[in-house]
Amino acid sequence: MRTFALMRETVDYIIRFLLNGNDALAARVGYTADAALFCNYAVVVVPSRFWDEGVFGTMRSEPQLPLPEIDGVPLLFGEPRVEKNGGTLVVHADVVAGAFFMLSRYEETLFPIERRDVHGRFLGRESLAARGGFLQRPIVDEYGALLRKWLREAGCPAVEPKQEFARIYLTHDVDAIDYYRHWRGFLGGIARNFCSPQRLRRVFGSLFSLKDDLAFTFPWIVAQDAQVAQAHKIYFIKSAVRQAKLDYPNYDLCGRDFRRLLALLQENGCEVGLHTSYFSGEKTEFVRQEKSKLEANLGFPITKNRWHYLRSLQPDGFRSLIDAGVADDFTMGYADMAGFRLGTSRAVRWIDPKTREVTNLTLHPLTVMDGTLDRSCYMNLAENDAFGCVAQLAEQTRRHHGELVLLWHNTSFGGESYHVRLYEKIIDFLRQ
Repeated sequence: MRTFALMRETVDYIIRFLLNGNDALAARVGYTADAALFCNYAVVVVPSRFWDEGVFGTMRSEPQLPLPEIDGVPLLFGEPRVEKNGGTLVVHADVVAGAFFMLSRYEETLFPIERRDVHGRFLGRESLAARGGFLQRPIVDEYGALLRKWLREAGCPAVEPKQEFARIYLTHDVDAIDYYRHWRGFLGGIARNFCSPQRLRRVFGSLFSLKDDLAFTFPWIVAQDAQVAQAHKIYFIKSAVRQAKLDYPNYDLCGRDFRRLLALLQENGCEVGLHTSYFSGEKTEFVRQEKSKLEANLGFPITKNRWHYLRSLQPDGFRSLIDAGVADDFTMGYADMAGFRLGTSRAVRWIDPKTREVTNLTLHPLTVMDGTLDRSCYMNLAENDAFGCVAQLAEQTRRHHGELVLLWHNTSFGGESYHVRLYEKIIDFLRQ
């Protein structure tokens, strides 16, 4: 009981989150097993064994498949049972623990090695959501809908949120500004394109004109994104203080090419965020150094972040963002599978899965990344299937008044993949 009391603030935050920040409704919901307190609430959610000493933080706390369901929604903890106790609706489905499990990424603390790939990333296919078949459903948002339904049944006027996007973020990671305007890239470009006269001309032409470089697709991207007027456009810029192999290629923040890109972004109202380097999740002191370096070169503060390779190694990595003054992170999606890694389509304050503390760092769920869709090592979807996947996730997001966060790299538009056509379809879909 003492351990549970220490996390009262977190429980209150989760209940408010499930109810879309409605404090008046949240006050009508109790989270207790004490029957003497039931009469104080319209709805009581009974805590499950998840929080028990000897269970929390151990493998015993992982939900077992197949999961039971309540009103068609997968239930991670508790029992799918609702009963009346006087004037109170008593719910034995522990949607609070289920929300904590998903929002904090608690399960990722249980499998630090076994469920990670060569980059140290927790794999989508290893997640409970994928194994349980609900990765492409925001079940925390669905828990919120259930809680509002139970409140209405108890006589409380719980209104559903508008079925429209709360926000749209069109985001782009700038891993490279150009391919060929440095000697290593130029020589490699000649070797790779020697049998293609047309592409070989682009390689040589890029030496004299940045717009001829196949990676410099930014004017096209800016024009596409401008068609979705209400969207927020963010470009995440690298600022590594110590380069790892997978941070290559470098670009000069003081160089002419980067300054041309920056001018283009500023002229079109685009925001800039930090693209933390490959090893910054482990060498957490890098985060502050990279943020300071980027701010010094740009001349304005940076408050948004996305990890390179989506390589967020929590909880230490997220703590380093907080310590560096980052307010918003846009990393939380899986590289190998599209879906709702946090179990929600809505922005949420990060809950440290070990301390159970609600922090001031806001996580914006990454809905889908370009490479996730087409790479053979990931989903390997054909063009029409890729569009269908994006549309389905977008519809789920809209239905729950969530944030749609898309990530397309500028380098995805300069090759022979389907991403130019796919992105045009997505932009047209969002315009409508």
